[in-house]
Amino acid sequence: MTIGRIPASPDIAPAVHRRRRIAANFLGIAITSGVNMVAGLFISIYVRRTLGPVAVGELSWNAAVLAYLALVANPGLQIIGQREVARSPEAAERLASLILTIQALLCLATYILILLMTALQLRGPEISTLLALQGIALFFTALDIGWVFQGRERMVAPAVATLFFNLIQFPALIAFVHGPEDIFVFAIINLPFAAANLIYRFWYLHRHGMLDVGKLRPKFAGAGKILSESWPFALSQGAIVILYSCDTIILGFTHGDDMVGQYASAYKLMLVATVASGALCSAYFPAVARVHDAPTAARQVTGEFTSLMVWMGLPIAALGWACGRHVVGLMYGPEFAESGVYFEWLCLNVALIFINLSLATPLAAWGMQRLHFKITGSAAAVNLVLNLALVPLYGAWAAIATTIAAELIAAIALVLVRRRMAIGWSPLRPLLLPPLICSTAVAAAIAALPPSLDSYWWLECLGGAIVLGGSLYLFERRIISAAIKLL
Repeated sequence: MTIGRIPASPDIAPAVHRRRRIAANFLGIAITSGVNMVAGLFISIYVRRTLGPVAVGELSWNAAVLAYLALVANPGLQIIGQREVARSPEAAERLASLILTIQALLCLATYILILLMTALQLRGPEISTLLALQGIALFFTALDIGWVFQGRERMVAPAVATLFFNLIQFPALIAFVHGPEDIFVFAIINLPFAAANLIYRFWYLHRHGMLDVGKLRPKFAGAGKILSESWPFALSQGAIVILYSCDTIILGFTHGDDMVGQYASAYKLMLVATVASGALCSAYFPAVARVHDAPTAARQVTGEFTSLMVWMGLPIAALGWACGRHVVGLMYGPEFAESGVYFEWLCLNVALIFINLSLATPLAAWGMQRLHFKITGSAAAVNLVLNLALVPLYGAWAAIATTIAAELIAAIALVLVRRRMAIGWSPLRPLLLPPLICSTAVAAAIAALPPSLDSYWWLECLGGAIVLGGSLYLFERRIISAAIKLL
């Protein structure tokens, strides 16, 4: 197992092979994730219209708490596994045995902690019972083997399987969840489907020779070394969880479940917009990991990656800011009218998320997790302090403002750090200005239209998307044309 410095590689970029693999993975993940997103939206619509803001607030508050506890069950080991499999595929069985053993034990300890928390009933018996039921899903996360797919750049099959299991979950929801009284049924209804998806992933890896399941054994040799590598990832993920979840937890104590439901619904819908960023990061991660010691190739790969990320993120943010309340009203109904306004302003954060991921992904791929933690940890500390001071006074609006402020701090720090690095840096201004100008112009044009045209918001959004899509092709024609020709 090679955890540490990446072996030296020629200062070249095998563009044809790399782009073909990246394009195929991205399109496969993006298409299946897009359909999966639509399926998830239908589930989200049904759940919110059926359960209402208060029940959704209870479930969302527990999800925010579990996001912290999940860090104990999954402390960054899967990121290291993905990176090492990308470099040395033959090490898959040893890595899987070690990572699964560690994470299974950590998850068991985490669930015992959850049971102790439920006994305290910090927010009442119903939420405590829900926490115990929702916490079972941590076992499926801890035992997930998806990082092997990512390291081997075979990401389409698990994406399709996840889509299938999510789709067949919807009829079960319709059959068994009919109102707020079915909240406990909703909390557990996804568990059988998650178990089936996990079994499929192991079977597929074994069937296609990417992982010999028969060789998996409990393993502790090397645990100290891989845990020493993983703790910065775990702390970085903890910082990100603080950025994403501490406001929800504070809102639950200060403003109740209704506001939590409104804010969490807007926040979750905002994160749906980042499906494309996750697909592109997964597709580019192995290629970025392999060019650490090749400055010219690193500059080409990371510059291309950053350009595509900002061209996706900024238009999504612009259209969401201009038309978000109409989308939420159509989906969730009048009970979630507050969520629509929250969602529009949270969409500004989408642009920062895409930019930050484009700058931070190379740090993770090149083993600079400690540096990444310093950045995310600083932003998370500022976010936590601001949330504790402002959310009790101003509620969800303070949560929105502090979220954007923390992402902006992280973006500034990432830019400064990446500029000082001797590898893989391309000036950000030429990459950022075209999508920023185009997106701002489209958002301003839609906002300037008279309110009498609000009933045609879908047409405004479609027109804006067409303009921005044409702008993307105009400015990134070379990359897009090359990817299309290679498929």
